[in-house]
Amino acid sequence: MSYGRAVNKRAISVNNSQLALIHVAKKELGLTDEDYRNILELYGGVTSAKFLTLEGFERVMAHLTRLGFRIKPTATKEGKGHKQAVYRASDTLRADPAEKKTPAQEAMLNHYFTTLGWTEAERRQGFCKRMIKKAWPQTRDEAAKVIEALKAMVARNSKSK
Repeated sequence: MSYGRAVNKRAISVNNSQLALIHVAKKELGLTDEDYRNILELYGGVTSAKFLTLEGFERVMAHLTRLGFRIKPTATKEGKGHKQAVYRASDTLRADPAEKKTPAQEAMLNHYFTTLGWTEAERRQGFCKRMIKKAWPQTRDEAAKVIEALKAMVARNSKSK
């Protein structure tokens, strides 16, 4: 049972992500341009994917699925990599910068210090004193400043290698 207005799938055109999905399917299936155009015309009723309606898109995708195309699930935030999973600069912007630093920020500080090979507490504290005038960051804002500086240092070091 559906609620609300009925959707006219013949009037709605495909969006960019749907268009991209069709092109990914074409590439992964190894379709020639001629075969691809024939599928669009036969199942979608158009000669170009940009003219597909939602109904046509669904029919084309159903056929491409029968040919063997499988949609791969997209990566979650945790699946993108260490930096994104542990710390995002936007975390600092969403919350009060005067609040205590987060465990994720603490983990990023340790990660970058270790990446730079700075295992001694004196060296870490000296760097923090130069950056924020304190031995160790206490707030989100201070931690973000130190993390961004460390991130830039790691990037410079990886470029020179």
